[in-house]
Amino acid sequence: DPRWQRRWSISAACLILAACANAPSKKSPPQATTAPAMIEVPIVDSLRPPVVEVPFAPPPELPIAAVAVSTSPWDRLRIRLAMPGCEYSPAVQRWAHTYTQGPERFAATLKRALPFLMLVLDELERQDLPGEFALLPYLESHYEPINSRGDTPAGMWQMIPDTARSVGLSVNNEYDGRLDAWASSTAAVSLLKRYQDEFNDWRLVDMAFNAGEYRVKKLLRNGAGELDRDALARLSLSPITHEHLAKLLALGCIIHDPSRFGVTLPEPDSSDRLVRIPLEAPIDIRMAARLAEVPEDLLKRYNAGHRQSRMAKNAPLYLLLPEAAAPRFRERYEKLPASSWSTWQSVRLRQSRGVAELAEQAAVSIDMVSAANGVANNRSFAAGSSVFLPAAIGEMLGDTTVAAVRPSASSTETERDSATQQSIVVKSGDNLWTLAKRHHVSVAELKRWNQLSDGGALKPGQRLRLEPDH
Repeated sequence: DPRWQRRWSISAACLILAACANAPSKKSPPQATTAPAMIEVPIVDSLRPPVVEVPFAPPPELPIAAVAVSTSPWDRLRIRLAMPGCEYSPAVQRWAHTYTQGPERFAATLKRALPFLMLVLDELERQDLPGEFALLPYLESHYEPINSRGDTPAGMWQMIPDTARSVGLSVNNEYDGRLDAWASSTAAVSLLKRYQDEFNDWRLVDMAFNAGEYRVKKLLRNGAGELDRDALARLSLSPITHEHLAKLLALGCIIHDPSRFGVTLPEPDSSDRLVRIPLEAPIDIRMAARLAEVPEDLLKRYNAGHRQSRMAKNAPLYLLLPEAAAPRFRERYEKLPASSWSTWQSVRLRQSRGVAELAEQAAVSIDMVSAANGVANNRSFAAGSSVFLPAAIGEMLGDTTVAAVRPSASSTETERDSATQQSIVVKSGDNLWTLAKRHHVSVAELKRWNQLSDGGALKPGQRLRLEPDH
């Protein structure tokens, strides 16, 4: 049947098309291609992800007896570090290597700083603050009581006068509390404690110390939340302030692992521990050095707050002394009324004198004269020798025995200049008595050396000799 054949042809064609649709397609064989060359991208330190997470950084939690674990100041400091390690940032690592380029030189600066550093560490332990703050004065000044003029920073904490006065330190011509190691450290640590209580993050405390408390407050807007490292780095403070934190972290990193930098940390000896000795009255620092048998320049460094050799009456009455020298000083100090210790000075003998004779005529004990001059009780001084004695001894020994060689550091510049000359020029208001007292000679000497009569008056501009005409 033609119709049947046509239907069969159509059905067969549909079956063939369906089979073709369901059959898997044949893929073309892969074409050979050349892989692109790999490009080496250098890793920039500033873009490298942090090795460790740096979270919120409060002070470390310490056991009550932690400070008694070791007598080494470095062990005591390490257990108080809030963030040990160098991995905070590349800047920290860079500064750690910069500080330790000369390991022996770095250790030597730490050795010199130890007496003051241990004072600061004592105060940090008392206030329960992180150990990093013991390194702040090293960062600021290498623990040197740096002097200054005007409104510039001074002392090992590098405080400006306004900041110093705001924390209770006196700053005047005779005494500068910023140079006083004990007073400035007590005040500075109390300031850091206040910042810590306010910001609750010791890194912000460091930034406030460097940039100012109110600057940090303004940026934080109502106080600090939890700041990770990146958020802290974005605070709009000067690069100097951010670098200040990096330097402090670098110092902590070195103390935490000194062997990493080839550094051997110096341990203190008996002369490095300072103690504070209360005084009943001002004392001449030169006299104190003789009583304690401590080098004069060293004792002046330990008590740099006193800008003159003689303590001012309104200055704090205490001395910082090496612990080993304190008993010796106390024993000698108590043998004489304290009010007399500030009246001793150097005089030049015109005749030979023994210690016993000088002590008798000065109405002080032989031990005091020998201790003040670092000699034995049986010592004799030749004519022309400079001897440290009570100021009144010039009058007590008569007019031919003792003359001044050097006034105290509290004298005016004019007095210091004239004391080194053989003559002086009379000024308005001067008389024989005031000139004799000022230059530590007697009235009789001035009259004889200058051929003055009893009734003769001095005239401004008149020149007077201060020693005989040989």
